[in-house]
Amino acid sequence: MKKINNQTQAYERIKEQIMKAELKPGEKISKNALVKTLGIGDTPVREAILRLQKEGLLEIIPQSGTYVSYIDLQEVSEARFVRETLETSIMNQVIDLITTEQLQQLEQMIKIQQIYFESKNIEQYFQLDEEFHRFFYHIANKKHIWEWLQMLNVALNRYRFLRLEVKELSWKNILEEHKHILSLIKKKDKAQLSIAVAAHIHKVNDDSTAVIKMFPDYFVKEL
Repeated sequence: MKKINNQTQAYERIKEQIMKAELKPGEKISKNALVKTLGIGDTPVREAILRLQKEGLLEIIPQSGTYVSYIDLQEVSEARFVRETLETSIMNQVIDLITTEQLQQLEQMIKIQQIYFESKNIEQYFQLDEEFHRFFYHIANKKHIWEWLQMLNVALNRYRFLRLEVKELSWKNILEEHKHILSLIKKKDKAQLSIAVAAHIHKVNDDSTAVIKMFPDYFVKEL
């Protein structure tokens, strides 16, 4: 049991460093260095590396080493398309199912996100952005779809975290869009809600030029 827990811990900690670009795309990593910095044994770290390779976050090159995978913008675009398509449909169900208590929970999330925006806490801001959207899947009784999306959204989430690092792309826009989405839910305006949610998620494409300009070496090169 301890081995399984250590392997999971190693996996989650290395994955977090990749998702937050603490381990940068293209960076060579050392198993021995990870064992030392994580304080976890050799076997759990090796198993975590193999698991992350299967998920496409690490690339093992024979006679060369293990590298953090570059972000594939085609994967980002396709994940965005799937999420945009699903979420606009799910929001129509949310309008019919949401309770007063759930509305209050969403309002509280926005208030907390405002605090993270003002304190420039990028990690917590990102996590609450995720929670805001996850909650809609919960309301619509589609939590398994959200869990499935997490496997598809790896490249998208790596990209989204980078987007928050680009100074000219204001975090406030995301927050204001969340407020607008919530106001449309309260009004039960399905038509405008679908438009707002689609535009909110599509922003991934709209902001790509600025993100690539700031992090030109983080992405798969086009042939």
